[in-house]
Amino acid sequence: MPFKKYYIVIFPIVLIVVLVLWKLSQFIELDFSQESENVLNFVDVELSEEEADRLDRDFIPGIEYVTNLTGLWAIRFFLVAFLMSPINLIVGKSFPLYFRQSIGITTGLFTTLHVMVFIFSEGILPIFTRVELIFGFLAFLIILSLTLTSSKRAMQLLKRKWKSLHRWVYFAALLVMAHLVILDQSWLIYGSLFALGFFFRLKAVKQFIKS
Repeated sequence: MPFKKYYIVIFPIVLIVVLVLWKLSQFIELDFSQESENVLNFVDVELSEEEADRLDRDFIPGIEYVTNLTGLWAIRFFLVAFLMSPINLIVGKSFPLYFRQSIGITTGLFTTLHVMVFIFSEGILPIFTRVELIFGFLAFLIILSLTLTSSKRAMQLLKRKWKSLHRWVYFAALLVMAHLVILDQSWLIYGSLFALGFFFRLKAVKQFIKS
């Protein structure tokens, strides 16, 4: 496909990534002075009056805000990637490989940022003290492995094993849902969409749609 068409298709993804990273940068400060204990600092987020009353606090610590935002976009892109196959089935036309790869790489990017920010804030050991964090970390390891093997070169090297590896996406989806449900963060909306993704992968449903 010509470069211009390739660029047009992935441009919205790149634009979203840039805008989200720019928003995140507003709450991150780098201080290289000798007086500062930490080079990387996070700016607290002031809440509106309505949010302050609802949450019973005036500010959200910057580290918490950045962690939540990276996690939110990681789930959104992962959900888009997970729903591509059902959409292909309904529409009857597959998404281009480079578009699927772009979504997968972006999912890996925000998932990695989410985990890195959490480790920076809490350390790595607390991950293994709470079940929801264990689920999230296992999902991260799977998503990272899928991201690192999303290229054509990896498909050629792994051959049949590539499909077996990428079937772990289903387990990752279940882990992400468990992570959200325990944390109680908008799990109903995302859970319903993930459930649709599983529903349209049922053999009987696929045969019915194809017929």
